[in-house]
Amino acid sequence: MDGTGTLVNTQGNQFNIQGGQLSGNGRNLFHSLEQLGLSQGQIANFMSTPQIQNILTRVNGGNASIINGLIQVSGGNSNLFIMNPAGIVFGPNAQLNVPADFIATTATAIGLGNGQWFNAVGDNNWSQLVGTPHEFRFDLNGSGSIVNFGDLKLSEGSNLTLMGANVINLGTLEAPGGTINILA
Repeated sequence: MDGTGTLVNTQGNQFNIQGGQLSGNGRNLFHSLEQLGLSQGQIANFMSTPQIQNILTRVNGGNASIINGLIQVSGGNSNLFIMNPAGIVFGPNAQLNVPADFIATTATAIGLGNGQWFNAVGDNNWSQLVGTPHEFRFDLNGSGSIVNFGDLKLSEGSNLTLMGANVINLGTLEAPGGTINILA
């Protein structure tokens, strides 16, 4: 057990991701998943509240995430971070329904404003992980790639970031009034 208390409740083709561990100020919600993959027609629904600014999810089972369904956030206007050092592939049917920024990364850690790091593998001091995510650390042994074959669109004014050792976009990326960041 990793200590986050993440629960995945299945309702038909929808996976409601809830629970998790809050930061000390209650603005960051952390999840830990062994795997994250969606087939066509499946939905990963990250549950939020109006107080949560950022949902940070690590996938640490060692396999790339193959997303060929819908990733969404409901219950709040949270930014969504998905970190999987093994890689992330957005298939041709991948879609986003995220009310704020979406960040997919193969980093091994995400730094927050107080010098603390949310590690993809290992222990984290959840209460100390306050602040705004703004740094990304990559292991010197390399990390996986991000490949997009999908149609990834965000709402007006939101930012879309794909960050990995290699990033290949063969699909569509849209962030009207926002910024698209492809970083490799």
